This record gives sequence, structure tokens and C-alpha cells, in this order.
Amino acid sequence: MSVVRLESIRKTFGGEFILDDFSLRVEEGERIGLIGRNGTGKSTVFRIITGELAPDGGVVERMRRARIACLAQLHDVPPQTTVFETVLHSFQELLILESELTALEEALVAGGDDALARYSRAQEEFTRRGGYEFRARIKRVLHGLGFAAEDFNLPFHVLSGGQRTRLMLALVLLQDADLLLLDEPENHLDLRAREWLEEYLRTCGKSVVVISHDRRLLDTAVDRIVEIEGGGARGFPGNYAAYVREKALIREQQQKAFDRQQELIRKEEAWIERFRYKATKAQQVQSRIRRIEKMEKVDAPAVEAQAAAFNLGEVVRSGAVVLAAEGLGMAYGALRLYEDLSFEVRRGERVGIIGPNGSGKTTLLRQLSGSLAGAEGRVTLGHKVAVGYYDQHHETLNPESDVLGETLAVRPDLTPTRARAFLGRLLFTGEDVFKPVSVLSGGERARVCLARLMLSDVNLLLLDEPTNHLDIASREALEAALAEFDGAIVLISHDRVLIDRLVDKLIVLDGGRAAVHLGNYTAYHEKQQTAAPAALQPARTEDVLRIREKARRTREADKERARESRKQRRRLEQLEADIESLEELVSGYDAKFAVADPADYMANQRLKEEYDGLRADLKAMYEEWETLAETLEDL
Repeated sequence: MSVVRLESIRKTFGGEFILDDFSLRVEEGERIGLIGRNGTGKSTVFRIITGELAPDGGVVERMRRARIACLAQLHDVPPQTTVFETVLHSFQELLILESELTALEEALVAGGDDALARYSRAQEEFTRRGGYEFRARIKRVLHGLGFAAEDFNLPFHVLSGGQRTRLMLALVLLQDADLLLLDEPENHLDLRAREWLEEYLRTCGKSVVVISHDRRLLDTAVDRIVEIEGGGARGFPGNYAAYVREKALIREQQQKAFDRQQELIRKEEAWIERFRYKATKAQQVQSRIRRIEKMEKVDAPAVEAQAAAFNLGEVVRSGAVVLAAEGLGMAYGALRLYEDLSFEVRRGERVGIIGPNGSGKTTLLRQLSGSLAGAEGRVTLGHKVAVGYYDQHHETLNPESDVLGETLAVRPDLTPTRARAFLGRLLFTGEDVFKPVSVLSGGERARVCLARLMLSDVNLLLLDEPTNHLDIASREALEAALAEFDGAIVLISHDRVLIDRLVDKLIVLDGGRAAVHLGNYTAYHEKQQTAAPAALQPARTEDVLRIREKARRTREADKERARESRKQRRRLEQLEADIESLEELVSGYDAKFAVADPADYMANQRLKEEYDGLRADLKAMYEEWETLAETLEDL
């Protein structure tokens, strides 16, 4: 049975369609990942489902008495109310029933069959609705979302923005709802909390629709992907990885079908043009014209929405050791974040920093950048090292400046025209370049900060959550740019796909301790699941060297594949231009054949030989194009 059905929904804002002929069904127990570029209407769909927003057209049906829980802002929470009390308030009916049971227990002391019967009925209802376990459920959910036991008694007014967001998520997950609508629930969750949330969604038994840019969550927690594109929706069974494969296959099949039909049409039109004015062929000409007109046309694959084009360019070659950290430590009063941490970052190496929220990841990155005072230890930069620091809160931007001004502040040698052309690659077009920083969205601020890094000619990147606020396509574009970057990278991220694809060494901060692990996040996570605490000790020197050398060879192979891919793409583009020119030349021979003198055998023979030679060359180009295209798919 469908919990919610949206049929042919239309919605406009400012005269422009956001949703157009949009349809979606959510079945009982189904878990859907709702994806699409920023601004395609994902949050609008949620507002229509909840009834907060009315569509301009179409049908909205909800299952009778359907209970829908949606992430929303917390309203009117008294400042002294604790975390636990805030969540407990959602169970008012159970609390009232619990009070009634207490009163009935006191009445039982006085005796009476009536009190016993009422107590029995109340206890049965209390048990059926989970009354004896709801407090344990609250603690389990709060703990899973990163609240320690001592945090349960924190008053609301002292909570950080991230803690309030997690508290809001806890309220939604604990509601007795048929359908959960979650808009980027991974925000402000550390890696452990994200993994807990994935398991919760996978096993809760409720219908779930989740908007997320976390590809690992979409791989683990959902069983259907619905993509919003062009105002409509298209569903794909399976998780995000299955969606990527299926969409690529559909696109490839559609492109081949379109190309075959276009080739057929070109041949038919060439034949028609050749014999259009011959009386003996008039009937056949008209027949072929009607055939083309009645043909059901195959559409070309829709042009992919443009993604930001990140390119970090060439960098100055640094010394072998880019950064050396010795005895690093940081404490705030009695709170010890980390101590006695020593490690090296070598040329071309990628290092990830992970740990629970509040463990000191950003503090450590700031210490490495030299912008943190009062820390312990020493950080030494290598020969010819230039550092670029990406701040997740974008505090390096001047709110009084605009996009173009922030770009020219880094590279004043650029002309405004060249700067605007550069910003166009990051999706700042037209008047967008004059938007003040103070009014930019989170994604726009992220792209401005990345633009400044790209223009800074640095060879050591210190990145604090660089994919926050970016949609999936932009994340993948940034990943590709970072993979091709020749310098070194130290990265904080909760994006497990990014960490897995990019880093070869992890610094793990947890509970005041710091440890260095070789490998990516998946390798670390698997080790944590099976290894004893002793495995947290640093690896032996020979193991470090062996794994580091393997990682270096892998990076070099990746860079070589990227270079070969660029070379092949340039050849493919040149080949496509040559094919287009040759096709025009070949098509011109139809006119030459039409005016040729049938009695001049030698001239006709030469004409045919020229035509056959050009067709052979064209066939060879087609074959080379197909080979190159297949090669690029494998790179």
C-alpha cells in the first residue's frame, strides 16, 4: 500500500517551473533516496508531501491516518530544558499513561476489583505502545547520534548548532511515524553517527525518503533511488551504486539508438535529394519522405546539467618531506584533545584526519597551518612548500566583498574578463559574479573558497570539510581534481567515499588520544571491527615503508591514467571534427553523381573511386573513434 502518492505534480516559483509532471509513490516499508542537483526541487517535494506547500497542479494522496515525521526547526524550547527532557516531551501520551498506572497502583493498595480491572487494561495499553522501553529507546538514539551520557543533562541554551541539529534528528527518528522525511540528516554527524544512522534506517521498518549527498549512506540505507531532473522524476531500483551503473547503461543505449536512427535518416535524405527531380523515382521519393515523417523519433540523451570544473593545475615541486609534525598537543583547561602526535607528510601524499565531533580535528588542521596559538609541539614546512588552507566555515571570505572581488584579491594580475571566464567554470555566470559574499548560499561560498585555492599556486592543501554544501556531481568533480593534484593534501572529511578514494594515511583523534593508521577509511574500519586495542599502536617502520611505496605507485598509476585519458580525449575530439568534415565531403558526392554524364565512363569510374576511397577513410575513422571511446571507458 502506498503511504504517499504524488501524481503529475506541477509547482512554479517566480513564473518558473520547479516541478513539472512530477510523480512519486512511497510504499510501506520502502526506503528511497531522493537525489538531484541543488535547486531541482527536492525540499519542495517534502513540503508538498507534508502539506506545508500546495502544488499548482496534480494529485497528492496520503494513506488514511498516515503519520509523517519530517526534519524541522525546534520550536519554543525553554532554555533550561535538558536534552533528555526535550526528547521525552515527544512521549506525552505515554507519560500520562505512566502517571495513571502509578495512581492505579496506589488505588490497588486499598483493594477493589474495579481498580484491578482498570490497572490491567492500562498496563496492557502501556505495554503495547512500548511504555516499558521508550526511555531506553531515547538513550539509544541519542547515544547513536553522538550524545554522550553526560550530555543528556545539558540545558538547551548551551547546545551548539550541530548539537541542536542532532537533537532535532533524534526527535524525528523517535516519532511513532509511518513515513520519515529526512533532508540531509548526515549534517553535523561524525563518521560513527552516520554509520549508526544508516543501520537504524535500514532496520527501522518504516517508510523513509532521504535527501542526501552522502553516497555511502545512499549505498547502505536505501533500496530505491529517485532522481529529479528537468522537473520530473525517474526511479531506479537498488542503491546509489546501482543507479550510477543503470543510468550510464541507459544513456549509452539511448545514444546508440539515436545515432543509428540519425544515420538512417541521413541516408534516406541523401537518397531523396539525389532522386528528387527524377520523374521515374517520384513515387519512391514521396514514399521515403512519408516514412521519415511518420518515423517515431528517438530523442538524444538529455544534456547533463553542468557541474563545477575544478582544476588545481601544475604546482612547484617541493622537497621530499612537505611537513614534519613533532610532539603536537592541544588542551583547553582540563580537556585534552590530543598529545604527543608526530608524523610526516611527504610530497604527493594524501593524509586524512578523522574522529568524533569535538575531538580536535579542526584544531589540529589549524595548528598545521600555523594559525593556532598556544599549542604544543612544532610544525616544520619543507623546501619550497606553499600552504593553502580551506576553512569549512569560510571565515577567510570578506562579507563586504563580492565574488569577483574575492577572486581578484588573490590574483590582482588577472583582468576582470579573465577572472569572469575563470569563475564561469565554477558556475558563476552573468551578474552572479557581483553577488555580495554575505548573501551567498553555502554551496556558493564553498565554490568561491575553492576558486581562491585554485588561483593560489600552492603545493600543500589543508582542507576542512571541502565537500560540505556541494551536490554529488560537484563532489565528484572536486574528487577528480584532487586526485590529479601533484601536491600533498591533508584533509578533514566525513565523506567516506572521498576519504576512501583519496587518502592513503589516516590520523585518528579519539578520547584525547591520537594514532596514525596506514590506508583509507574502509581499511581502518575493517581493522577496528576485528582487531584488539593493541592494533591501535603505530605500524612497524618496514610496514610503513612498504605501504607508503604501494600507495605512491598507485598514485603514479592514477596520474598516468589521467594523463593518458586527457590525451585520448583530445584525439577523440580531433577525430570527431575530422569525421564531421569528411561526412560533409562524402555527402557532396551525391550532387556530383547526379550531374555526371552517364556516357563518360572514365570520369564516372574516377568519381566512384574517389567516393569509395573517402568512404573507406570514413569507415576507418569510425572504427578508430569506437576503439578510443571504449578505451576511455576503461580508463
